[in-house]
Amino acid sequence: RTEPRPAAPARAAMLTAAERREAGMQAELYSILVATEHLEAAFVRGAVSNADYEKHCMQLLAQFKTLQNGLKDKCPDVRAWAREHGLSCPLAEERLLGTGVAATTLFGHGTSAPKGSESLACFKASECCITLRDALTLNMTAVDELLPLVRDLQASIVSIPNLPPLPGIDRIAGWLVTLNGMKAAERLDDGQSRQLSLDVEQAQTALRSWLQDKT
Repeated sequence: RTEPRPAAPARAAMLTAAERREAGMQAELYSILVATEHLEAAFVRGAVSNADYEKHCMQLLAQFKTLQNGLKDKCPDVRAWAREHGLSCPLAEERLLGTGVAATTLFGHGTSAPKGSESLACFKASECCITLRDALTLNMTAVDELLPLVRDLQASIVSIPNLPPLPGIDRIAGWLVTLNGMKAAERLDDGQSRQLSLDVEQAQTALRSWLQDKT
């Protein structure tokens, strides 16, 4: 007796090239969220050096921004997308969707150094303040013009050894986060531009006063 041949399984639907590309991008997004969550957790535990953390974080941020632009139509809300796919990654969401910059860029590294190095570091930060204020005076208001200058200023501030919390200094980090969350072609309005200039001036004054008090 001949056994009946089992029915052939239904042929899986073939994905188009566009659908395969989108699926691949979503898989990359999943991987970036998971990798960032692990990196942030390792940084909090002190299991990774500042240099290694910053290197990998900047790479993940760049990859995420590129993917986010490519998936903005299909995945406009990354947080909702993560929930739909069973992801719980609060640290990654804060880094990628919140601040948009490495934690080491926003906060000092807690280092100490000989007294003389403080003056040099403050001088470099003052130069960055002057450069940024000059740019604003010249009516440079586009995000892609100001963001590198604000980033340089914030990097110079966090590199100052033994720097205590000073009034107004934290506003520079706030501007870095604000500009990072804007599109490159966007511009600050007149009120924002004036406020940024004032905040930079106050930060420079605070640094100068702190250094004078120490000498």
